[in-house]
Amino acid sequence: MNKRAPGAHAFRVGAVALSLLFIVGVSSAVAQWYQPQSDRDLRLSWTTERLGPSRVLIQGDIQNLSESPASGVILRAEGLDPAGKVVSRARSSLETEIPPQGSSFFEIRLTTSGSEHRYRVTVDSFEFLDRLKRERQSP
Repeated sequence: MNKRAPGAHAFRVGAVALSLLFIVGVSSAVAQWYQPQSDRDLRLSWTTERLGPSRVLIQGDIQNLSESPASGVILRAEGLDPAGKVVSRARSSLETEIPPQGSSFFEIRLTTSGSEHRYRVTVDSFEFLDRLKRERQSP
């Protein structure tokens, strides 16, 4: 004989169904908004210059080879020791959009540990803007 309240089973089934509906609803909403983007159309070139015993200036260019403007670009510079281990790092954001087929200058100042053997600069984050949406939204 089951001594549970008669509505307990119905409540649990309803709660599970509501949870599944919420999860499916949230995941489909995320799927509609999330658009993975690859940085394969962004090319970096840079040089390094020592500014003292513990500072390095990295100056370079980032080219946008795509047909869409790139916005919100954040770059990461890392100093690597002879074994390839990261021993210093810095980030920098570009203040301007990079136009389609255009380029932009960047500078990153890095405080070094003294054991850097080489440096690496990568695109940490960015967004390609949809030209059609921009044209519809512009006044």
